[in-house]
Amino acid sequence: MSQEELILLAKIRKAHGVKGEVILQTFTMDDNRFKKLKRVFLRNDRGIITEQQIGSVRMTNNGVLMKFDGVDDRNGADALQFQEVLIPISERQKLPEGHAYYDEIIGMDVIDDESEEKLGVIRDIMEMPAGEVYVIKKLDGTEHLLSSVGEEVKKLDTKKNTLRVKLLEEY
Repeated sequence: MSQEELILLAKIRKAHGVKGEVILQTFTMDDNRFKKLKRVFLRNDRGIITEQQIGSVRMTNNGVLMKFDGVDDRNGADALQFQEVLIPISERQKLPEGHAYYDEIIGMDVIDDESEEKLGVIRDIMEMPAGEVYVIKKLDGTEHLLSSVGEEVKKLDTKKNTLRVKLLEEY
């Protein structure tokens, strides 16, 4: 395997049945993407990464079931419990323009849309019931919370690594 960065796609919850299948906790918007995968990388709790060929994938009411080549019984599947399922970053699904993955957003420069002045950087993203909230570390050291769906966000640009905003007056 090359030194390409791997990203988390799922975690193995537990074995399913007696034929070596495992059930996944997925972290993707489209579980059907697992059907297209031929191989993944598994990382155990000691950080050891191994490449695994996928034998089969099927969707159930309980979630995504996956079987790896060479894992043919319950004991083999049990041994995989809690391992992370990773893929190379180059195999990550492309998002529509104006959308980005969290790891692409964190660290982005925040630019005032009118003055072109750099205001700070995105330090974190908080998931809230009404949507994501960006935590901006301003140049003066203070923090500003910004709704990702609010009128303050003007343009998210992954190519320029910037988030253009028009911050509302503080009250």
